[in-house]
Amino acid sequence: LLKTEMMGKVIHYHEETGSTNSVLYKLAGNGASEGTVVIADMQTEGKGRLGRTWISPPGVNLYISILLRPSIPAWEAPLLTFTASIAIVETMKKTGIPEPLIKWPNDVVIENKKAAGVLTEMKPDGERAEFVIVGIGVNVNMTAEAMRREMGEVSKTATSLREHLGREVDRAKFTADLLLEIEAWYRTFTGRGKAAIISEWSERWGAGGQRVRVSLEDKTAFQGIAEGIDSDGHMLVRKEDGELVTVVAGDVSTL
Repeated sequence: LLKTEMMGKVIHYHEETGSTNSVLYKLAGNGASEGTVVIADMQTEGKGRLGRTWISPPGVNLYISILLRPSIPAWEAPLLTFTASIAIVETMKKTGIPEPLIKWPNDVVIENKKAAGVLTEMKPDGERAEFVIVGIGVNVNMTAEAMRREMGEVSKTATSLREHLGREVDRAKFTADLLLEIEAWYRTFTGRGKAAIISEWSERWGAGGQRVRVSLEDKTAFQGIAEGIDSDGHMLVRKEDGELVTVVAGDVSTL
């Protein structure tokens, strides 16, 4: 099933764990090889962006973390979130989802509802990245009812592959396809550089040229037109007064 050369050649599977990222971070610190993967059927402390929780019930979804050891400066590590997002989009297309789109900075949405998320965590070594953990959560076979039960209010903005395809998706095959895509796009990143990834990411980005609302971490918000992303992966938004704002972190929704 697995056709990769590097990704997933070593897989640590857990029926239940706190967080696959945390498990792999520890393995990486003990010298685990690049491409090592941790998969869990259920997470009790799944991690989301900005310290949030990723809802992780058993038996239905994919919770996976991948160890990368790229030779890059530490500040380029967030672009591996973009690399993984592209891979998720392409894997979803293989299952029959016609137009999954990326939502900046780390989500994949189907018809504007969240179906997957990426959380990258890096260990710096001076100004370089010693290693990067790419954590991915995909809502694969959750039903709408299960999402309402597990997620509460959040379920209104969430979806799964099953909900859109009207059938169950083979999680093992989806995982194998995803690792193959991640390997290919990681090679693009290491071989052709960040400009290639940003270009490919932008083609799959749902908000380009659209009116958006940006909510910042300090609880302030503003509206404008999403013009693109810069070479560091930050979003560029043109406010109504003409000012071009660089958004480093925050939540962006299309209006």
